[in-house]
Amino acid sequence: MKRTTIGILLTTLVLAVTFPRLLAEGGDPLWHPSVRIPIQEHPTLTETNPEPTPQESLKEHQALTHRERAELLVQEQRIEAARDEYRQALEETPGDDSLRERFAWFLYSNGYHDQECLQLLKTSLATGKPENPTGLFNAIVEVSDELGVTAPPAPESRQAAPPHARQQRIAVMPQKKAGESKSVTPEVQERVRRWTFTPYYDYSFFNKGRQGWQEEYAQILYRVNNRLTVGGEIDILERPPSGTNTYYSGLASYYLWKFLEVHGRISICPAPTFAATQIYSGGLIYQAAPRLGLLFDYQHYNFFQGPIDQLNPGIVWNFTDESSVALRYTRGWAYSTLEYNYYSAALNLGLPGRRKLTMAFAYGTDPDSEIGANNSNVASLSPAYTYSLFLTQPITRDLNLLAGVQYVYRLKESGGELYQQLTPTLGCSYKF
Repeated sequence: MKRTTIGILLTTLVLAVTFPRLLAEGGDPLWHPSVRIPIQEHPTLTETNPEPTPQESLKEHQALTHRERAELLVQEQRIEAARDEYRQALEETPGDDSLRERFAWFLYSNGYHDQECLQLLKTSLATGKPENPTGLFNAIVEVSDELGVTAPPAPESRQAAPPHARQQRIAVMPQKKAGESKSVTPEVQERVRRWTFTPYYDYSFFNKGRQGWQEEYAQILYRVNNRLTVGGEIDILERPPSGTNTYYSGLASYYLWKFLEVHGRISICPAPTFAATQIYSGGLIYQAAPRLGLLFDYQHYNFFQGPIDQLNPGIVWNFTDESSVALRYTRGWAYSTLEYNYYSAALNLGLPGRRKLTMAFAYGTDPDSEIGANNSNVASLSPAYTYSLFLTQPITRDLNLLAGVQYVYRLKESGGELYQQLTPTLGCSYKF
């Protein structure tokens, strides 16, 4: 009888462990950096630096050149805005070789290894008198290799590149025609990458003799334009002894205006044994201040045991273009009889080399359904602590490797350990 009870509990507890992933970020994994808001830069206002009048703002704006504003923005770690200022500065003075070289190194050092960076590096090497010709050549070889294009040969009068660089296939740079100005900025033809494909695999280990679980997940997104993104997902959950359930999802994200993004998702499981038959979710991200975003999501789950509804308000604060912290609160109603609360926090840190480290923590209760006497459903709440640590490692300009681990310590409703779960994950993200 005792073994039978344990077997029934193992079969039905799949809801309890599936829910932390759903609760943590409104349908996304707890570690997924899905709440970063676009930063709309504004001057910092303090008591000693009150908001300027329109006349003062215009005067201050005109007092600085685009290059000076770019360098000031770099010091403030406002990289996107600095890039725009450098572009405008170069458009105004296309013959400024030192500015071109500085802009090229700015793009290279901040991970913008694209056609714009490559053309600026090549032009800086071929024109004027660069301060570091060898470094420019080596940077050209590296960016060319990442973009899959040929690199120029090393000039004989300069220090030779490393052996691995000399082995690259090279093409002679076209010579300028007679009478053509040296200061003409080459045309940038950047290929737009509209598709993003993200697959990952995870496996869960348990203590107390429980069987392991595994999950295969794939998402593909298509950016229709600057406002609209659509996509699809497939999520295969293997939970012995309950079997395999598969979610098929469609999702979309749309900017109603510059500071407000709305999103929605519909997930369907055709033949569930432990998953929801349908999941409907939607939400928004509102940029309330230059670095502050307000989050709100709603989810509705249809289970055989009954419906579950969740509200997920939260906030996100961007320290820099690449680092942010998100705080979430979940209020849920399950099976028309249970109410529960869940709390989560995720910290995204931008690291050198365009790497990103995500640390997340969540605590709260979520629904659990057990089969009681006479096959009746007995609903309860199961509290759990969830910790996550994930790293995003760029491999090429368009390919990122995702790796990490999640740990869950789940308690019984009456207190005491129910089980522990360790879930390593490996995946990637590819843009094309």
